[in-house]
Amino acid sequence: MDSINKRYRDIFEQYIYKGQSTPFTLGTLIVCGMCFLLILVTTFTQLNFSIPVLTMTPAGLGFVSKEISYSPQIPAMIFIIYLVGRVYSLVTFLIYLVVGFFIYPIFLFGGGLEYIKTYPFGYFLGFICAIFIVGALLKLKHTLRVRLLSAVLGVFTIHICALIYCVILAIFKAIDFSMIPLIVNVVSGSKIGYDIILSLIIMLIAPYIKNFFWICMKPKMDKKKIKIPRSLQ
Repeated sequence: MDSINKRYRDIFEQYIYKGQSTPFTLGTLIVCGMCFLLILVTTFTQLNFSIPVLTMTPAGLGFVSKEISYSPQIPAMIFIIYLVGRVYSLVTFLIYLVVGFFIYPIFLFGGGLEYIKTYPFGYFLGFICAIFIVGALLKLKHTLRVRLLSAVLGVFTIHICALIYCVILAIFKAIDFSMIPLIVNVVSGSKIGYDIILSLIIMLIAPYIKNFFWICMKPKMDKKKIKIPRSLQ
């Protein structure tokens, strides 16, 4: 009985993600396609909500309602890096860029090579940098601390790259220097806090989602190493 239970346990453990590198399988390609759709959907997703803000009003100090429009694309990208790893998340995002530059305008404000001259392209560069940084951290360990740290570093990396790119555009006179504070306030500003909070929440539940998709992505089970009971064949 113990030997049978061990065989069942060995079979099920092959379907549990344990920090392995993402393999090249048909399932991985399908999951990458789903990640591409996730990037595309979050590009045009705007979550509108209001929060109370303490400010000075004509009646004195009090709370007023502030409308927030938030796009969850950055947390989605952090999740994709965890889900498919550094290599496949980079390939997926590069395909997104190729489609937007040369095939169809799927970016938030259009597409084409002229998009390089706009400030949102800085966030794209930030995504690529975050893929390498977050991917490298997650490759070391998959502990909760590392996941949370990688989420925070990934968010800051994206926003810092976007800010640096705005300065570069201003230097080359693609935009005016006076626009930089406005862009930072509108696109980053307090929204970086929402990016961090949502990314942290995603990293808390990401292992459970990864285990689900790992069933599709993992290589075919080696029957030579594990003798499968006839009842499971």
